[in-house]
Amino acid sequence: MRFKLLAPALAILLISACATVSTTPTHVPANAAAEQLINEGKFREAALAYESEAAMSKGAPHDAAIVRAANAWKLAGDDGKARTLIAPIPRKKLSGDVAFLHDLLNAEFLLADKRGGEAIAFLNQRRDSVPNGDKIRWHTDRFRAFDQAGMKFDVAGEQIWLMEGMKPKERAAAGRNIERLLGLVPAAELTQKSAGLSASDPLYAYAARELKKRGMPLPMPVAISMSNDRSSAFPPAESDGYRPPNQLAVLLPLSGNSAGAGIAVRDGFLSQYYAENRRRPRVNFYDTAGSAEGAKNAASKAIAEGAQMIVGPLTRDEVNAVSNQTDITVPILFLNRGQNSPAPGNLSFALSPDEEGWISADRFANRNQMSVIIFTQRDDTAQRTVSAFKDQYKIRGGQIVAEHLVEGEAVDLPAKITALLAGNGGNASAIYIALKAPQARALMAQLKTSSLAATPKLAASLILNGASASQDVVLDGIEIPELPWLLNQYGGLANAESVAKTMPSIRGPAQRLFAFGADAWQLSAYLDRLQNDAGFMLAGATGNLRVDSMGNVQRDPSWAVFSGGRPRVASR
Repeated sequence: MRFKLLAPALAILLISACATVSTTPTHVPANAAAEQLINEGKFREAALAYESEAAMSKGAPHDAAIVRAANAWKLAGDDGKARTLIAPIPRKKLSGDVAFLHDLLNAEFLLADKRGGEAIAFLNQRRDSVPNGDKIRWHTDRFRAFDQAGMKFDVAGEQIWLMEGMKPKERAAAGRNIERLLGLVPAAELTQKSAGLSASDPLYAYAARELKKRGMPLPMPVAISMSNDRSSAFPPAESDGYRPPNQLAVLLPLSGNSAGAGIAVRDGFLSQYYAENRRRPRVNFYDTAGSAEGAKNAASKAIAEGAQMIVGPLTRDEVNAVSNQTDITVPILFLNRGQNSPAPGNLSFALSPDEEGWISADRFANRNQMSVIIFTQRDDTAQRTVSAFKDQYKIRGGQIVAEHLVEGEAVDLPAKITALLAGNGGNASAIYIALKAPQARALMAQLKTSSLAATPKLAASLILNGASASQDVVLDGIEIPELPWLLNQYGGLANAESVAKTMPSIRGPAQRLFAFGADAWQLSAYLDRLQNDAGFMLAGATGNLRVDSMGNVQRDPSWAVFSGGRPRVASR
């Protein structure tokens, strides 16, 4: 049942986002004034204009005007009028774009009646025959039709097309949705339909990853996504795909306001780099000073000095600046998400609040905990985490029954909790906490005396601040996404406690940046395979790492639960 809740929710978002695009007239020449009204969003007026045209016409021109009028009424929100108009028009006498529009409308009427299986027959046109202005509308209808028919593989295929034009955050969420859908497809169907795709089809990369995850053979190799001219100068790969370049540039803020973060990433990078016994590239570090201009200058200098790959820069503004440079022809591993998805051959890697929100929403949904109370605060990281959580939770079919903004030290919470319980909050199956430790401790102390004490709880890593176990014991029972390295589940580095003793600067939040830097080295060494092998997953200090079809490194973290005031490995 969760699938049935998932796909329609996403489809609604897509429809609302694309409504203006899908109304662009692309049909054979007709009433110019009516078409202009369509362009202006005056759909009722356009419908009346087309009806007037029909009244003065006979034969094919009459039928074409009626079909266009029905479409305008549909766009105006009057489905009844649209149905009445189009019903007597015989499909067999129509051709070209008018025939397509007739099919599209009939499909949408069936979809409105929850008859998606029947609607599919009206949506089987070749994509290249669909008018450009109607492509998004057509794909959205197919998405809905396949969803209503329970055809999960085909829903995923339509989602691929609908990702065009999405913002990076939306594309990442859509990619996760595709992975989830394919995970629900029976093995025989997955094999059969995957074999029907071309190796270059973007859906095949996802399908191949799912096949490999299940230990099933691939019908064909995955098409290479990294252009040869960007990696041809690299030495040959080792048997496991290890293939760093000869010369590597790392762009980090080593001075300025972001220097602390840059140095922690650098130290993690070097720790993992020197732990490697095989061939290592020459590495040059370039200081970006934390500015967009500094990042652009550093990238240009690195290229001039012979870099075959760039790792970095670190901040969002820096990433946006470097991604817009047209003179960079080497692969780049960006250490943050930019405004746009990385260009082909490049990757982006981030420890972002958005990812924490997405994976927490998935964890609740996978446990069928589909109603949640959210506690958050006025903090940029908290707000970003919660925004991503809510988007993903709604896509998975979850309901947010209450959201409370915690102010100060949460001293007003008893009254707020009582009010929550008096409303829908008492029916919540889960609680999501995006609070810093002091507020979270105050919240938990008060929740423990309410009927919400036993309700499952997840929190963002914002809750971690290195306080003593005696202080944090009140947090016991809360689950958080955590780095494998911090849970002693990653053997590629000395454990975090040892590192903190020898490097006092690598404590608290810097530990995460250190692990992030360590994984940046690993990703740079396996960048080629990560892009070319859809089933490949790299065990990292921050989580299991893989690459989606948009060039984003996806991170599956470990899960921890507070026990005795300390995060411990949680059961799956």
